[in-house]
Amino acid sequence: MTNSKHCVEPNRTGTRRGTGARFLAITAAAAAFLAMGTPAGAQQEYDVRGSVADSASGSLENAMVVALSREDSVLVKYALTNSSGNFVLENLLPGEYILQVTLIGYAAMRSDFDVTDADVDLGAVTMTMEAIEVDSLVVSIEHVPFINRRDTLSYNIDAFPTPPNALVEDLLRRLPGIDVDTDGTITAQGQEVQNVLVEGKEFFGRDPRIATRNLPADAVKQVDVYDKQSDMAEFTGIPDGEDERTIDLRLREEARVGYFGRATGGFGGDVNNAGRLGPSIGNDPVGNHLRYDGRFNLNRFSPTQQLALTANTNNVNQEGFSWEDGGGRGGGGNDGFTESLGLGLNGSRDFGSDNTWLRGSYFLSAVDNEQNRTLQQQALFGANVASQVDETRDQESGNNNHRLNLNGQYTFSPGHQLRIRANVNAGSSSSESFQNRVTQTANGQPLNTAETTNLVESSQQRGDVRLTWRKRLGDGGRSLVAEYRGALQNSDRVTDLDSKITGESRGGGDQERHILQEQNNLGETWNNSGRFSLTQRLGDSFSMEVFGRANTVDQDQDQSVYDLTGDERIRNPDLSSGFERAYSYINAGTRLSRNSENSWVTLGVRGQRSSLKGTIVDRDETITSGYTHVLANLDFRWQFKEDQTISFEYDGSTNEPSLTELQPFVDNRDPINVYIGNPDLQPEYTHEFEADYRFFDQFSFLNVFMRTGFDYTTNPIARARVFDDQGFQTITPINTDPEWSANTSFSFGTPIRRLGVDVDLDYRISYSKGWEQVNRQTNQSRELRNSVEASLENRTKDRFDLRVGANFTFNDVEYSLNQSLNRDYVNSRYFANGTLYLGAWTFGSTFNWRVYDEDIYSQGGQAGGESYSPGRDVARWDASASRRLLNDRVELQIDAYDLLNQNQAVSISNSASFIEELRTESLGQYFMVRIMYRLGMRGGFGRPGRGGGRGR
Repeated sequence: MTNSKHCVEPNRTGTRRGTGARFLAITAAAAAFLAMGTPAGAQQEYDVRGSVADSASGSLENAMVVALSREDSVLVKYALTNSSGNFVLENLLPGEYILQVTLIGYAAMRSDFDVTDADVDLGAVTMTMEAIEVDSLVVSIEHVPFINRRDTLSYNIDAFPTPPNALVEDLLRRLPGIDVDTDGTITAQGQEVQNVLVEGKEFFGRDPRIATRNLPADAVKQVDVYDKQSDMAEFTGIPDGEDERTIDLRLREEARVGYFGRATGGFGGDVNNAGRLGPSIGNDPVGNHLRYDGRFNLNRFSPTQQLALTANTNNVNQEGFSWEDGGGRGGGGNDGFTESLGLGLNGSRDFGSDNTWLRGSYFLSAVDNEQNRTLQQQALFGANVASQVDETRDQESGNNNHRLNLNGQYTFSPGHQLRIRANVNAGSSSSESFQNRVTQTANGQPLNTAETTNLVESSQQRGDVRLTWRKRLGDGGRSLVAEYRGALQNSDRVTDLDSKITGESRGGGDQERHILQEQNNLGETWNNSGRFSLTQRLGDSFSMEVFGRANTVDQDQDQSVYDLTGDERIRNPDLSSGFERAYSYINAGTRLSRNSENSWVTLGVRGQRSSLKGTIVDRDETITSGYTHVLANLDFRWQFKEDQTISFEYDGSTNEPSLTELQPFVDNRDPINVYIGNPDLQPEYTHEFEADYRFFDQFSFLNVFMRTGFDYTTNPIARARVFDDQGFQTITPINTDPEWSANTSFSFGTPIRRLGVDVDLDYRISYSKGWEQVNRQTNQSRELRNSVEASLENRTKDRFDLRVGANFTFNDVEYSLNQSLNRDYVNSRYFANGTLYLGAWTFGSTFNWRVYDEDIYSQGGQAGGESYSPGRDVARWDASASRRLLNDRVELQIDAYDLLNQNQAVSISNSASFIEELRTESLGQYFMVRIMYRLGMRGGFGRPGRGGGRGR
């Protein structure tokens, strides 16, 4: 997907109509494209009935009855026999079919039948018992690609063959409804995946990419997608709104016992950095560099134990892991030039058959990043006033992090368990940045300039623990559940600030300032939470819970600022201070849940009393406040048909101001944009509504996902910005009038069999309205974004695999205070990915062309000022060739990256107060030779190869 957009100038009706016409034309074209898969005229559909019995005339239940197209053996409809042995194949079009009936323990039966102009009664079908031989079943598993149960969507991986030596990430890209971004972020049915489990067990904690970028695709038999409940919800049996979108990788029998892994090494070099970046960046000459990429992973699995070792190091912007902690990182992915190292160990052990287990992992990561950025921004200064900012920024950063995860459960007796989760993180980071920023009015009048150098050293330690205990009281369905959560975080940051600022006075003349400071920040946060509940089953379907919870958060923040004058270090009392914040709440409530075979619903209500106390050290000032809220939640899910599910969620919540927002410190690390907290902030109160619908036809491969959300917030925390006549800005958080946002996403996929392709269409729309103050005047911003993507790919992938498509994002932004800054613009992306299989040879190529709306660049100069230069579109073309050897155990590969030498990270975005374009020079053209050696199972795990079945 492409980000939003850039610059500014008075809005023109003609521009809006042009953009709107483009949006309508593209949407109409996409609709017409989809219509290719729909017959021009609707045909009458008919039902086919019958019954299944054994040779002794006994009816057979749960026999699978399928109708295959006689022309190409594609499965059209299926049904299972009921307790009387009867079945109905509904809504078949006229045509020639094969009836196929299978049941474990019986010989498969096949016969032809035709549907002409009436319903068909096939009568009784007799099956003969035989020895169980799963491999002899005629119905190939590929014909059942996925099964949609009430809360789980299961993909049968044999229906989605991948090339030899593919990874799980490659496999996920072939599954309908699942998207994998270039950075490894996974989205399933419109929601980001937060956990990837292996055989239901955590794998390297909460880092999805370690599993998807290390485990082989052919080790996986089934992929389950569901919303994993929290430990508390698992124990009470009542959802609590803390579920996480999760993927569970179910392994093949061969992969569950034994060891497997791979070792990969690659070396290469840049080709023409100077041609793309110029002879130098700043004072540093640009040259070509050696490129390397090394990876190793080894897994040893058994029915009761999992062990995994992973390691990687490279300087080609491929981290291979998620950066969760350690004070943040400066780049990675496509941003700048990144060198990374990761080393991890994961273990899991089940003890006996009493549901007692222990899982844990350790991961060490190190990332060094260099970035050279250019920023162009047009910001709202007030009614009929705007600024134009040009900025260059060079930054080098280094980050190191240690991460330890522990997760275990001990079962005292049936219904009596204790579960523990613990995480420890320790990290350090350093960065050096130089920023040159020039601010002008929209008509080109200078306002200010700043040359700022920041040297930052920081460290952070954090740990958290969660204990959840359950005790079942007798056989009446009553249970006690208690949970404790504790978290401790310490941070230490030292900043050396050197900034030279020049302000252009409107009355004429320059005003200069030189800031030379040492800034020390120490912070500590201690969080404790306890929850106790009593649950009672009410009959077969209902459960009720009564609960209470107490939570406390204690935070200390100290800031010491010293002005450096010659050899002297003088404390600055105006910028130095300390702040202590104590926030606590107590709530109590009840929840009622109904759980049936095809649906569940939970309704809850709770009352909450919260208090906030803050103390400004050195100023003898205290802030106290208290709030009472009544909060409710509703969670509903219904599988009203075997392949269709709808759900609805509502939750009311409060969001207390953060320590940064409350503390009245002056943060002048960006001297042109100074930030000061507001100790008078009140908490936000948010109502969240969310609904989704999903439909999967297991055999026609038709899939539909629709998701919609709506948020309404009272007392939202927004920004108040005050500018002086030199463009220097002071930012303070404030509470404003209510704001709201809405979003809807729609995904549709279907095969067009007569063309041998699959078509996918994704549409997203979002709308948001918010407030801010600019020089004490209220500005209301409105943002509307539409995104549509259409793609085609071939279905039969035994010879080649090709996917092409396009994405268009339409942005419309309006500001009530200064309508001359209103903008609408379009960004687009065109892509094509292809792979050709020629025996042991594989040839691949990917092409991505990102096109940015040039109208918005030219608008900046039409307000009378200097125009931004047209934005350079970015095209990236990669290619590879590989040869498998030694029964696929060894693979040699030659890669060519960014053959057009244009790669660049581009972010064009808009907010309530500005539109900006950020460009970061990134890794460009280089070549690399790789060799991969597969460890363990020779030739993989025996699943079908790329020609074992059709794709989607």
